Amino acid sequence: MPRASKDQGSGTLAERAYRLVKQAILRGEFPEGAFLHEAEILSRYSIGRTPFREACNRLHNEQLLEVVPRRGYYVPEPSFRTVRDLLETRIVLEGIAAELAALRADAGNIEELERCYRAALQTAKVRKNLDGLIEANRSFHLQIARMTKNRELEAILRGVLERCTRLVYLAASSSTEIPRDIETLLKPIVEAIRRRDTRAAHDAVVADITGGQLRILGTDVWGDGAGVSRKTLPMEKGRSGK
Repeated sequence: MPRASKDQGSGTLAERAYRLVKQAILRGEFPEGAFLHEAEILSRYSIGRTPFREACNRLHNEQLLEVVPRRGYYVPEPSFRTVRDLLETRIVLEGIAAELAALRADAGNIEELERCYRAALQTAKVRKNLDGLIEANRSFHLQIARMTKNRELEAILRGVLERCTRLVYLAASSSTEIPRDIETLLKPIVEAIRRRDTRAAHDAVVADITGGQLRILGTDVWGDGAGVSRKTLPMEKGRSGK
């Protein structure tokens, strides 16, 4: 029994270290391309060496950290390819999720999505509350995933959204008119789903994702400079919508 208790305590400490280090990475508190300084992090977060290393191993498996033998862990610099891959994945999966949500959501689901939208808009009006805004935006998109009534799709989207958190931080921190951005990008999604308009819901979600992408990269990830719409996506050829 004592051994089990000790293991449980160790697991709890490792989980806390994991959450703290991960949050710092996603917020951009550790410079990209820089190695983590173990002593500094242990002191900053009051965590032990073993929980810290367990957390780093876990984050390495999640591709948020890279490891160099005998040197330690460092925060990788996301390549253009990495950013493009994540954004393409979001567009494909969330576009489908929005369509399914428009078809399957019940009145309570839509009411919750509207609540998430209002919370995001209200949070956006509070200055210097970037963390709150990121969480509100995440809750909005997770609600769309839940409205698909597809647990597999919801689980996949949850992971993709988490991996995109750093990109969302970059997009939000570079915006000078966040409340207007929230209203311009999120409100059309709510309205389209409320109308049960699958095509409009798809296009509104794509507009939201690509709006942030253009702010981060300053260019269309497909390189044609024309922006991204439903009709330009290769995977959309031959599909019909409402």
